[in-house]
Amino acid sequence: MKKLFILTGIISASFFNAQSYSAINDLLQKIEAKHAKMIDASGYTINNKKFVLIEDFEDHSERHILEFNADNTLTLIELIDDKETGKSYSNIFTGDFVRKRNAISVRADLLEGKKIVRPLVYNLYIMKANDIWYLTDINSKKRWIENNNIIKKK
Repeated sequence: MKKLFILTGIISASFFNAQSYSAINDLLQKIEAKHAKMIDASGYTINNKKFVLIEDFEDHSERHILEFNADNTLTLIELIDDKETGKSYSNIFTGDFVRKRNAISVRADLLEGKKIVRPLVYNLYIMKANDIWYLTDINSKKRWIENNNIIKKK
């Protein structure tokens, strides 16, 4: 029952923050175009922080919430909203991460407690622009924005 309430809270919070996310993402694109500088983020701690990635497609929208825990484990919540039926689906992945300076390697190999054959793997780079911390996927250039920044922009 607790998990249901937590999941409902996360879904509703992500839904209401989707518009803030796109505004921040546009702002980050402009800033990166002007100031493409990499800073040393070795002093920035990612433990107990959440990062959000929102993608909108024609038939569905996806929200990914990546939470880093203090013991080098992580939780990845994937929320999928079907636009035709209005139904929402969720997947909760757990795994671990390794960080070396600004680079983070993420591996989510458990889906709701069960081992999966092909784990989700992300290679992320920590970046900062205008006091907004975010992660950039090295392979796809997608941005995972820190959840606190989305809440501040409201």
